[in-house]
Amino acid sequence: MKHIEDKFVGAILGSALGDAIGKCVEEIVKDQVYEFYGGRVEGFVPPHPSSPAYGQLPEETSDETTVLRILLESLVERKCLDVRDFLSRLLEWYKDEAKHRYPDPTLIASLEIFSRGENPSTYGITSSSVEGILRSVAMGLFHYYSPDLASEGAKVVSLLTHRSQAVSDGASILGACISYLVLEEFDLRHMEERIAFLNTLKGYATSVNSKKAIEKVQRLVHSGADLETAIKEIGNGSFVLEALPLSLFIFLSNIEKPMEGFWWGVNSYGSFGGDTDAIGFLVGSMIGAYFGVEVFPERLINSLEDRSYYEELAKKLYDITEKMTMRR
Repeated sequence: MKHIEDKFVGAILGSALGDAIGKCVEEIVKDQVYEFYGGRVEGFVPPHPSSPAYGQLPEETSDETTVLRILLESLVERKCLDVRDFLSRLLEWYKDEAKHRYPDPTLIASLEIFSRGENPSTYGITSSSVEGILRSVAMGLFHYYSPDLASEGAKVVSLLTHRSQAVSDGASILGACISYLVLEEFDLRHMEERIAFLNTLKGYATSVNSKKAIEKVQRLVHSGADLETAIKEIGNGSFVLEALPLSLFIFLSNIEKPMEGFWWGVNSYGSFGGDTDAIGFLVGSMIGAYFGVEVFPERLINSLEDRSYYEELAKKLYDITEKMTMRR
């Protein structure tokens, strides 16, 4: 088993790497990707002119990683989940528009309402965007020793700004998923263990649709489906019950070759485009949480924006969690 600290670093750097590389082909169809880049993307490249990230540097992440970083900073400095502190930091970032990198509209709308001292639920704001659950990776690490606590913490931080049943279930599943991967509760080299892992994650879903989404992943993983088939059957858009199940499929279908799974994630555009930065983020976090940071090539890590800072946050978070577990 990899050292847990290496898994913390791997999950956080994997998230950022998937986001940074995946952003370059977000919502771009396969034919356009191949025409522009000469094939699938396998490293840092300039964003496609039709990507929302056009104008960013290849190594830069999107605001999906920014929100994760803000939560990590809050956890490290407060040494606990302090929702008020997390919200305060989000509002500080929200007010500095120069730092924004095409943020999620629901996040901005929710923070605008919070900035007025009001609650977004008063206005009936709902969202089923996968961007609402990505921050759950931090809670999966913070409570890695207890998937149930990771699940509950993930729901709290996600539903703060993105409110829907799909987000609640997705956050719960992702928080628990990261925890189980860090703990290596399942030997995913074996198909029966992959199915058991998915069965366990299904237990964190409350809605029929969420459970059916996980069952679809089980069927596709067991049948050895390819990426194109999975995209057609699951979907690859920003809807939580597309992006998260597809990411689980990609991760579990490439256990023997994790970096191939990473490239599947950031190239999950299919024939109609897709939310490749969010899917890349999720797949990268899963790979890093299970295999540790050493799974990622140094050439990628060394080129990533703020890589040293993310490593520092990951190690500090690990130190805090270890002190917490010693007191238990």
